[in-house]
Amino acid sequence: MSKELEDIILNLEKQLMHTRREDFERLLADDYIEYGSSGRKYDKSMQITFLKGKFPLDYIPFVITDFNIKVLSSDFVHATYCTESIDTGNKSLRSSIWKLNEGQWQMIFHQGTPTQ
Repeated sequence: MSKELEDIILNLEKQLMHTRREDFERLLADDYIEYGSSGRKYDKSMQITFLKGKFPLDYIPFVITDFNIKVLSSDFVHATYCTESIDTGNKSLRSSIWKLNEGQWQMIFHQGTPTQ
């Protein structure tokens, strides 16, 4: 596992935390699925619809710790990490699967699980 690839994936995760529509359109695969910390299931179109009328953030609203990746194959990476909301202090365990699709890493799955 290269530190460079870990940094790339971490930076992509952070880009999505800014909640910019163009990032979601580019970085979420068309068949993306999320099991949110709310207990709800989302797809790409639901995420993009959710962003309508919202302003992108100029900061990352989470403290990210314990970021790790596991290379599953040359085209798939599994990222795991913890987040703590700067605003509420809520903590979650996070898990994402990224796929290299025509030279661009795209998230195909994400899960957030609330924790203490």
